[in-house]
Parts: sequence; C-alpha cells; structure tokens
Amino acid sequence: MKKYILLGVPVIFYGENFLNYLSDFHFFLLFIPQVLLNISIITACMFFLLKRTKLQNAFDWLIGICFSVYVCVLYHNTVEYLFFFDNVHFALENLKFFVHSINLIPMKGIYEVLHNNPSPLFQIVGNALMLTPFAFTLLYFKWVNSYKQAIWYSFLCTVGIEFIQFLQSILSSIFEIGRGRSSDIDDVILNTIGSVIGVACYFLWMKIFKKISLKINNSNVPL
Repeated sequence: MKKYILLGVPVIFYGENFLNYLSDFHFFLLFIPQVLLNISIITACMFFLLKRTKLQNAFDWLIGICFSVYVCVLYHNTVEYLFFFDNVHFALENLKFFVHSINLIPMKGIYEVLHNNPSPLFQIVGNALMLTPFAFTLLYFKWVNSYKQAIWYSFLCTVGIEFIQFLQSILSSIFEIGRGRSSDIDDVILNTIGSVIGVACYFLWMKIFKKISLKINNSNVPL
C-alpha cells in the first residue's frame, strides 16, 4: 500500500496554483475547480497504473517517483485545458481559422519548424523524446508484455493526445473557451519515434543489468 503515496505527486505538482489563486478570490472560484479536475484525472490514471505495479527496491521507487512527475508534466504540457467562461459566445466563423491549426501532411510541420522556429532542434528533439520515458516505464514495470506492445500503446497515447487537442481547438474556435492547440501528424510520428528510443533504452538497460547481475553472482560463488 505504500506505493499509493505516489498519488500525492499531482497534488504537490499543482500546489503552486492553489497559492497563486488564493490572492484573488475571483480567480480562485474560476480556476480551482478546474485545477481539482486536472488533479483528479491524473490521479485516476496513476491509480490504474499503480494497481499493476510492484515497487520492490529503491530503484523501483526512483523510477516510480520520476514517472509520477513525468505524467504530471506531460499532462500539463499537452492536454491540460483551462476554461474561460467570462466571455463565451458562439462564433462559427472562427472555423476558418481552426482549419489552419490542423496538419495531416507528414513532414510539413517539421519543415515549418525548421524554417520558422528560432530553436527548431529543441522543439523537434523535445517532441521526439516526449514519450520515451513512457515506453521505457511500460516495459520496466511489465505493464506490457513485449516491445511491440510498448510502441503500440505509445502510439495510441500520442494519437489520443492529438485528438484531445483537436477537440480543444474546436471549443476554442467556435465558443472561444480557453486556449487553442494545434494537432499535427508530425507530432504523432515524432512521439512514436520517441517510443522506439524508449524501447531501445530499456533493451540496453536490461543488457547492462544482466551483465552486472552475472558479475555479482560469479563473485559470490565459493572457490
């Protein structure tokens, strides 16, 4: 049961928001329910994973803590959505701008980043490595049974993220609620490549771990 202590990580992660909103009662009433909703979503996802997790040693706990923080950061930077209800109105004409937030042409988004972004390498590498820890942890805690499953679930994760961002863009465009996000097929490609890197990292980790374990066992064999 000690592993469920990790469910406190989302509360700690969002704790700063509580302190910031306490200074303004209007913001407190508007945003705190949304912060609580975000905490609840992350906690529910973590609870589902922790039910299938065994933390047997210090390194397991280290991976578990790092993954808990990683989930909070991933959620915050991809699908977290804050609603602004003080200026809501129906604006169907905004759909013409909504179309520009979607890219279904492979490599188009990467090409635009390389030519228009002042730090393209950072953004591209960041997207490529975004799901690397996810794939690695899927294998480390045996949440999946094979490398293919780790890549497949990572692919489903990135597709899910892009779909949620697509829905958020609709709300932002038509009802002008919250901030809009872009959906890009290149993000799916880069994130999936990142999952392959995560699988490769796990493969290397297991090779190193087995060699170390073999040396320790050989050193303990009596002469």
